[in-house]
Amino acid sequence: MSYLEDRNPFFQLRKEECITKDTGISTNKVAIINDETNDVLGLVSPGYELVTNRMVNGLFQEAIGDLNIYETHDHLDAVTRRWRRRFIFSDASTDVEVTKGDNVNVMLEVFNGYDARTAFGYQLMSYRWICENGMVMGKQSLFGESYAHYENSPEKLRNSFTMKFGLYKEVAESWREWAQIPFSTKTFETFVESRKYLGDRVKKTLVDSYEPILNKEKLEDNKWGAFNVLTYLSSHETKARKGSAVFSAGYKNINRAAADLYTFDEKLMLEAA
Repeated sequence: MSYLEDRNPFFQLRKEECITKDTGISTNKVAIINDETNDVLGLVSPGYELVTNRMVNGLFQEAIGDLNIYETHDHLDAVTRRWRRRFIFSDASTDVEVTKGDNVNVMLEVFNGYDARTAFGYQLMSYRWICENGMVMGKQSLFGESYAHYENSPEKLRNSFTMKFGLYKEVAESWREWAQIPFSTKTFETFVESRKYLGDRVKKTLVDSYEPILNKEKLEDNKWGAFNVLTYLSSHETKARKGSAVFSAGYKNINRAAADLYTFDEKLMLEAA
């Protein structure tokens, strides 16, 4: 992952009462402000339960416990309103070889936000060592949780995400099967063109990138290769004007396409043709 966050995700916050400019009357709202940049991050009610990035990080660090962490990557949006921290594990127990020399491991993405709409929680993802791709694993509802209220229970949290390691192993078996399923440039183009949420320019970029990325990353033209072309593009080729691209529409849409591969039946497509 090429993005390196140089801003502190654990900045101090302050709250200020919101009043009308002309009358000075309280609006019954409180502004959450980044004390380092003075950016307003959200407007909340006075009794709003503020869960800070520091609190969330501490909770997950304790929950992770003795699991081996290889690296930690932070991502902030343009005004530090939303934060994601990715813990990349190097435990032998969760390491999977999909094809010879092509290994993946678990990546735990923790998130939080100060916009009063983003709850804190996590998504279990995977990490491909060869090209440092972050990889989605199908339905987010199966591999993640979000929490409306803070509960200082690291053991409960650890049980929540480690229980999903079994699902991760099942998905890895699917990847091994994908490595045996041919996926030509024409098949990839048909798949991309059928994604109605992708714009024409994005579709062209994806299709034009297919063979070059397969060659660059030494991937075969199979379904595993197609999946990694998409995750490579979302991990390395999406950009945001400011802040991390993981909050950009391009990243979300290409990852959505990658997730669609789990339910895409190339056999039915060939039969229809």
